[in-house]
Amino acid sequence: MRDRVPSHDRVRSGDRIHPWQFALALCAVLVPLPPAIGFARFMDGPGQPLAVGVTAAFVALPLLFHHRRDDFARAARIMAGALLPWACAGALFGTAVFFLAAPLLLLASFADPRRRRVTAAAVFASGLLLTAAVTALPGYWQGS
Repeated sequence: MRDRVPSHDRVRSGDRIHPWQFALALCAVLVPLPPAIGFARFMDGPGQPLAVGVTAAFVALPLLFHHRRDDFARAARIMAGALLPWACAGALFGTAVFFLAAPLLLLASFADPRRRRVTAAAVFASGLLLTAAVTALPGYWQGS
């Protein structure tokens, strides 16, 4: 006999976030890490790794809502808004490199082609272009 799952625990495949949204949110988490880790060679003590770890966890928070696209979009927008002052305030600890994650999370919240196909394609392309442009900057991979 088939197990009965309550309707509030079921997730329809249409409620999941689109792969474009997941890719942009993942870029928001992963792209700032190389320079943040490279910046660690200039720091003493546990402050910088702790600040980078906490910031990376904040940026990754919307990915926990990948089963529900409305909750994902809401979490991505909230984290994008909260990340701007957080990255600026923690600039001495190497969290300023996470400044790029804010626009990427904001773009990820709008990159759902099931709602607006043309807008989502433009938003996704903008996010990829932003990611490629920042990672191509001289000195990016050295953490300086």
